[in-house]
Amino acid sequence: MALLNRFTKLNDRSNTGVFTFIVTRSVARDLHRDATTKDFVYGYHRWAITFTRSDKLLGVFLILRNPSMGTKCYTDFSFTLLNKEHFSKNEIIAQKQSCFSVDHQAHGTNKWIPMADLSTRRFTDENEEFLIELSMGNVKTVFDSEIKVPHHLLGSHSKSSKFETAYFIFGNYEWNVSLLPHGSHDELDSGGRPRVLLNRLTGFEHPCRVRYRVVLGEGDRRVDSGILDQISDLTGRIRGFSLRCQVTDLTRRGLLRVHVEMICANTISEAKVSTVRDPDTSVNCYDRDKQGWCIESDLEGELVKLKLFYCDLHHVPRNHLRYISWNAYLIRQNPSSRTRESILSLNAPHSSYYIQDGMDMGVVMETDVSVREIRDTSNGYLGTNGQLTVHIEWLESLFLFGAIYHKYDDLCRIHGHQMRREIGALQAENNSLERELFSYQKSISFANARGHPSEDLPDDYYSGNDGYLDRSLSEGQSLSETEYA
Repeated sequence: MALLNRFTKLNDRSNTGVFTFIVTRSVARDLHRDATTKDFVYGYHRWAITFTRSDKLLGVFLILRNPSMGTKCYTDFSFTLLNKEHFSKNEIIAQKQSCFSVDHQAHGTNKWIPMADLSTRRFTDENEEFLIELSMGNVKTVFDSEIKVPHHLLGSHSKSSKFETAYFIFGNYEWNVSLLPHGSHDELDSGGRPRVLLNRLTGFEHPCRVRYRVVLGEGDRRVDSGILDQISDLTGRIRGFSLRCQVTDLTRRGLLRVHVEMICANTISEAKVSTVRDPDTSVNCYDRDKQGWCIESDLEGELVKLKLFYCDLHHVPRNHLRYISWNAYLIRQNPSSRTRESILSLNAPHSSYYIQDGMDMGVVMETDVSVREIRDTSNGYLGTNGQLTVHIEWLESLFLFGAIYHKYDDLCRIHGHQMRREIGALQAENNSLERELFSYQKSISFANARGHPSEDLPDDYYSGNDGYLDRSLSEGQSLSETEYA
């Protein structure tokens, strides 16, 4: 059995995450036991690692646990078997943009390393356990479907007509895409234009922030929504977008192709926060795992600060820790437009580790909103009860094995991973230069074999050999061209 040990989020453009697993000796010893890790979440999907074993070889595969019809998940990933003596002796396999789907749920290799090498090459310790790192990044999820669009229904101008795709899974929610050919009753400014909606079909305890992109049609008959950043409310409804053309302009033979790219789907918790410090403040919001949190405001300085506490710390399993990351927003109702605006806290996203027997001192979140702005009721920050509205957008939530860990430990692991990547890139560049040098030396040797002049010969050596040079050079070809032939 293998246990999830650590998770580190690397702050780079590829949004890479590194998971470390302690692999127990039963994986190498017992060929008949299940050798699959516990499920873990990354890139809004559930994953697991499984090991294949034979008498001589160890294999490893990454498995997508929640595939759905029509959905494809692309990701870069690599497995690193960590050597006890030196990182240059690590065994690494990597794949770029592997496609996970219902038909291909697992990617990896069944011929990674000979079983005997685990001990002889110092991968295992005295307990016959070894460590594996899984690095994942550039996760991309797409959903492709087709909608049958009968012409007789398009002719009907009833706004109740609606066409829908099948459902798909993303971010622990079920979704589908619906098309309203004549708009909807509550969209007065749509002018009856067709409207496209991304519907959330499950999880109505919280609103959800979604970033997505929809492409309708194909070829020269297509419409691209661009990346949309919208809120799916407590009923699963969303603003969507309107088409500037008719549905028939996008269909081929009564079919409308739908392509959806899902970027994020983050649960949002809303909290009403008093502007007066109250030591008896209880739970004022719950996350997507139904764990209680308390938020306090600090208006004693020039700028507003928020402080987040984990009330259900005792629910973390013993000998485990919980890693949480989130964004915090102050919500303001714009006085002129009467729309709600979100002001993101500084230095976001925030994160912390929690253990059962620990003491939560709270995470301070600074903002660039002045206390003077808050106290001025005309700015729309305070509700009728004089409270602030705060949104917590939950990003990552993982249970990790081993309670002795601190967020500062991430720094060493990030640096180590970065050094290994840079050294690997330098080694690849060095190998490329060595191949070029070998090719250059080979060209020189070949040219010398064909009669290239040598600096060691006397100046008049070639005076009687003009005929040889003329025969060896083709018409219009110089000696330098022959040298690099």
